[in-house]
Amino acid sequence: MLQGQDESLAPRARALARLAVTLTAQPWALTPEAVRDAGRHGLDSKQIEAAVGVISMFNYFTRVADATGIELDYPTPLPAFEPDKDQVAATRPDHPGSSGQPAGRRRRPADERLRAAWESWRSYLLGTEEPLSRRERSLLASVAARESGDREGAEALSGREDLSGGDDRLTEFARKLSRQPWQMEEGDLEGLRAAGYPETAILHVISVVAHQNADSRLALGLTAAAS
Repeated sequence: MLQGQDESLAPRARALARLAVTLTAQPWALTPEAVRDAGRHGLDSKQIEAAVGVISMFNYFTRVADATGIELDYPTPLPAFEPDKDQVAATRPDHPGSSGQPAGRRRRPADERLRAAWESWRSYLLGTEEPLSRRERSLLASVAARESGDREGAEALSGREDLSGGDDRLTEFARKLSRQPWQMEEGDLEGLRAAGYPETAILHVISVVAHQNADSRLALGLTAAAS
């Protein structure tokens, strides 16, 4: 995340950087005004939608990398990224935000190809029965949505399955990967293994949580852009 360095960027890049920082760290706090700021620097609605999509996708990629311990294995001229392990996660709102959309009417990308690819991916991750049950998937995604400040997403997921008596191990893992991905370590995976989850199931756990973080940001970002 930028540490006060965005002032050195050109105005258009600065507007995009601030959009990325807010949508990543505090998606519930993204306002229509922040999106309009990007528009004032020459970004049209399609470009803003693309930016929201890219930001959301990288909230998936980085969580998968953090949870699995992926490290760069190729030469790069870029300086090594060293996350601040001691950074404090943003305080979550007591009552996560709402887009005001009727149930089942969450904002989806206007771009047909992006929308089709996203929904196909989501259908697979939430609808597949193996190696995790649909109930386990809904539980993981519901926790991730709440951590993203996405009340409507969490309520919709909770309504799909009976999530009472949820597995504390899954809940704890989903909350940490959503809230503090930079603090993920091997011990978090060992906890899932000790609970009886095989490696393939653990990969699905990570993917579901990471995807819901992306999906909640996509919905919240598109809602702000349309307001």
